[in-house]
Amino acid sequence: MSKSPDQLSLDIKLDDSVSLDKFIECDSNIDCLNFIRNTLKEDSISNLFYIWGKEGVGKSYIMQALNREFINLGKRTFHLSLNDKRVSSHEILQNLESLDVILIENIDSLPKDEEWETQIFSLINDALTSKIKIYLSSCKVSKELQIGLNDLQSRLSYFTAIEVPEIRNEEKLDALSQSSARKGIDLDTKTKEFIINNTSRGLSDLLQLLNDLDVYSLKKKKKVTPSLIRQLLKVRSDNPHK
Repeated sequence: MSKSPDQLSLDIKLDDSVSLDKFIECDSNIDCLNFIRNTLKEDSISNLFYIWGKEGVGKSYIMQALNREFINLGKRTFHLSLNDKRVSSHEILQNLESLDVILIENIDSLPKDEEWETQIFSLINDALTSKIKIYLSSCKVSKELQIGLNDLQSRLSYFTAIEVPEIRNEEKLDALSQSSARKGIDLDTKTKEFIINNTSRGLSDLLQLLNDLDVYSLKKKKKVTPSLIRQLLKVRSDNPHK
């Protein structure tokens, strides 16, 4: 399936390994994930969805996974993050009326600019009179966004809000088990507890650490242990921008 010109210009790469079915599931977030899966249906409850939650709960992964799921369903999609430094003009959001799904991450980073706000307002109006689905993600609920255009603030109230909860600390051990098993990494309880107690406890940070550990252990040709994790954390500390 062809991408829109905007996707091509941003060189957005689709990760075939990303999937809603691979997102960490536990008691805290299973209802949220099931609701998000239901939004993929043609007869979903709405066509406007606002996915929000604290930093690090996995919103970006979910947005990427939704993009992938819709493409697999043969839908024409447009996906961007407003934190992408290559996004410099509101014009990137023009001429999207022929698409099926629009996904915009970090709407709380929307420039405080009338033209940007007007363009988002126009997109939502198009969706209200068509079958276009729009997904927005944010670290804030919509009423906390600093929106200058009253009509846009009003339109955001039309969205079905979906909170991605932060999983409980005791569930993060299971999250590490699920993710490490998928990667073929054997983590004993001691090692998992070391990771939880000595690193950021945000779910996205924990899963990124596992990705880094996978690469680092292959490079060093060593099993993942607390000692190897300490080495990796030191490398990260010494090279924070790498």
